[in-house]
Amino acid sequence: MMTQPAPPSSHILKDLTEITLPEAVGWWPQTIGWQILGILALIFLLLWGVYRYRLYHFNRYRREALRAITTLELSRGRSPSQPVMSDLFLVLKVTAAHVQPELASHMDRQFLRYLDTSASLAEGFDSPVGLGWLDTLVQPETTLSDRQMQQLLALAHRWVIRHRNPNQPRLLWRGR
Repeated sequence: MMTQPAPPSSHILKDLTEITLPEAVGWWPQTIGWQILGILALIFLLLWGVYRYRLYHFNRYRREALRAITTLELSRGRSPSQPVMSDLFLVLKVTAAHVQPELASHMDRQFLRYLDTSASLAEGFDSPVGLGWLDTLVQPETTLSDRQMQQLLALAHRWVIRHRNPNQPRLLWRGR
């Protein structure tokens, strides 16, 4: 049979007392400066999150236009060029009218210039290809080459991504 060892009964350990442990260090900053900085950082993140949320919902029209242009690019080989180019014009017209409603009635070179200037396109729609595009909309017997159609689809894609919209939500600290 085994016996349990007895605690030491040495005279050195007789008066030993337990030491008190310090309190655990808290995670909350102790100085007021760090607390203010933390609160300001949280406010900034909240405002930035609200801005990004508003911007996401505001740019829904861009996502829909890009989706329509991608669909047109995919259907380009399966259907004649005339409906694809008129559908592309319709997509750009609706998108531009969403940005500036007074453009809804234009179907001329002024519309092509607007597309170029609103997205800062150097080699853009106001070119022989763009004018030929307008001609195909009015005169169905006029056609565009495959390369010209591809160029117009690429320009349209670039315009939808890059155009400036004056109604776009702004950061609160930047003003209107």
